[in-house]
Amino acid sequence: MYFYLQQFLRCRTKSPIISLPPLSLHNKRKSQGSVVIAYITWPFQEGYNAPRARGHTNAFEVITMAKIYQELGCHVNIIDYNDRHYKPPSDCRLAIDLHGQLEKWDTLLPKACQRILHATGPHWLLSNHAELTRLAAIRDRRGVVLLPQRQTAPSHSAAYTDHIVVLGNEYTMGSFQFANKPITRIPLSSAYEFNYPKERDVSLTKKNFLWLGSLGMVHKGLDLVLEAFAKMPELSLTVCGSAQNEEDFFRLYTKELLYTPNIHFHGWIDMASEAFSNIARTHAAMIYPSCAEGGAGCVIHCMHAGLIPICTKEASVDLGDFGILIKEGSVEGVMEAARQFSLLSAEQVEERARASYEHVRTHHTRGIFEKNYRTFASNLLKK
Repeated sequence: MYFYLQQFLRCRTKSPIISLPPLSLHNKRKSQGSVVIAYITWPFQEGYNAPRARGHTNAFEVITMAKIYQELGCHVNIIDYNDRHYKPPSDCRLAIDLHGQLEKWDTLLPKACQRILHATGPHWLLSNHAELTRLAAIRDRRGVVLLPQRQTAPSHSAAYTDHIVVLGNEYTMGSFQFANKPITRIPLSSAYEFNYPKERDVSLTKKNFLWLGSLGMVHKGLDLVLEAFAKMPELSLTVCGSAQNEEDFFRLYTKELLYTPNIHFHGWIDMASEAFSNIARTHAAMIYPSCAEGGAGCVIHCMHAGLIPICTKEASVDLGDFGILIKEGSVEGVMEAARQFSLLSAEQVEERARASYEHVRTHHTRGIFEKNYRTFASNLLKK
């Protein structure tokens, strides 16, 4: 998520991330009041297909949210989630926060204003604890302490909200149940849609697995996958992600990444590229034992390419009757799931791949996100 990337950059550069000026989208018609969205502003200048939007859904989603409220007759103000100086207008009907603004704005907002937490991840306490638990497990297995990469700043957003929106499934929703607030799921959109790889021979590719992820190798379970496949030479793993950017992780797992015959380290990949299309044609499954997600976009994108998801429940991706559940976030759990998948017949793999592809085409596209969010926004403004 963009929020975690900003946190990571702040840690690495030791300098503050500067927010862009607030943006305002006005209506020519009589206004129904103002909506404030604390998210990201750069997509309104660069567009949701800009180079830095590659692989992420947030640029499209924030533009779509703003457009919907404007079309519903509201003045819309967009600020960066980390803007600590902005004061919401006195006619604010809806205040939508990604993380940490609602408690700061509480005394500034009209009493009638509805406060909405737009949760792009699970609750910070669950997420932070999950990553630290994974790091402690590496310490116990390998005798090395790695630095956390995905720790989220604490906030009381869940306490100050009237309604919570999540992009993931029951796992993410469950992380906020303690707050006793209404929760609405609006399934994550997808940054990519692909044609189904009809020419793929699943009898050959069912033993080829892909791990793909962004920041936070341990958080996203790459350590577990590397250790598991190092013990399963009969299966093949391709790793797409910038593991080299996390120096302590790369140092610890250099042997697995670079010198293990059945593990192929590709590095970062543009999922709109021919290189990724080739991977989709030669692999059957995406394996992703994440410890905490608000809806794993990388898995959704891979499902759009015809890959079958093999995930922990914490990935917050619906597995239906097509995916494989990694029952526990451990090396043994990954091995069990991968071997279970590899023993499926070619017909079973093809059937699951088709079902996976149809699922994301039905639930996780830009058009479906826009439809679902419009219904949610319309209902809010009726109150």
